[in-house]
Amino acid sequence: MPETAGPRQAGASRFCHLCGRVLIGRYHRHGNGLVFCEACRAGRPHCPRCHAPLDDAMLARTPTLAPGEPALCGRCLRTTPRCAACRRHIVGAWYTFEELLAPSSVRRFCESCVRTRPRCDLCRVPVGAEVAPLDDGQYRCALCATDMVLGDGPVRAVYAEALAGFTRVLGDGLRETPDVEVVGRLAMGDIRRRYARLMPEVGTEGAVGGHHVLGFFVRVHGSSTIYVERGLPRGLLLGTLAHELGHAWQAERAPDLRDPLLCEGFAEWTAHHVLVGSGLRAMAARATRRDDVYGRGLRHFLEVEGAAGHVAVLALATGARK
Repeated sequence: MPETAGPRQAGASRFCHLCGRVLIGRYHRHGNGLVFCEACRAGRPHCPRCHAPLDDAMLARTPTLAPGEPALCGRCLRTTPRCAACRRHIVGAWYTFEELLAPSSVRRFCESCVRTRPRCDLCRVPVGAEVAPLDDGQYRCALCATDMVLGDGPVRAVYAEALAGFTRVLGDGLRETPDVEVVGRLAMGDIRRRYARLMPEVGTEGAVGGHHVLGFFVRVHGSSTIYVERGLPRGLLLGTLAHELGHAWQAERAPDLRDPLLCEGFAEWTAHHVLVGSGLRAMAARATRRDDVYGRGLRHFLEVEGAAGHVAVLALATGARK
């Protein structure tokens, strides 16, 4: 806020708002309405955000502040946002992220946390100092952690929801329902490497950035399995399972299809409609903004659906329609 200085004018405050002394000669007026004398301007610490001299109440609080917490004036203390990771007031620039789960309000993160803190392996926001990694070394931010699905029973309940949504979207179920197995991130990497050599066409579902694989569909020796990463939030787990069910459908009806745009696009189209049907429209819309093969493929299938309908989508998914 700007600060003006000059001799006291008629009608102006007669006293310094900080020390209470009568204003004699030169004084200063801050943009927030604070009037103070030259001695307070020169001798008091200033708010690092608006640069106003601190009052006695704030000076008394300063020794009790947590390490790294800035000493702000009363007005900035009320209006300055806190970092969602370290919970300290943000004095300078802040950062926001496209959240995986919709927060109740926009979460802001300070530059220090963005530069130095570990990131959530799902939504990539900095995590707080109190957050411990999972047993496979991954991190979940506070928001993603609140919705994690843990345990075989809860995962299978979400799988049942995915199967019901899948059948509703496709209008026809699978000839064989794949088994589902929950694995850690390291185990997922081992499974991918093992089956990629045997079956380079197996389907995968990537997270943000396209490199973090959350689900993996395998069909070998007439048996199908969906591997899914442990500790996923419910909506992400539902979408990942629906995506892999799309690969299972294509494996039954078009086992020789190899085009990544058609394979990943159809799987994402399936997940998109299952998520929308479950009321998770924001998560479904998020995938339409991706620039990788998943996002491009999804947009292609949605365009075909809009122009020619459901039957055209299924024909495209089997390679029967170009």
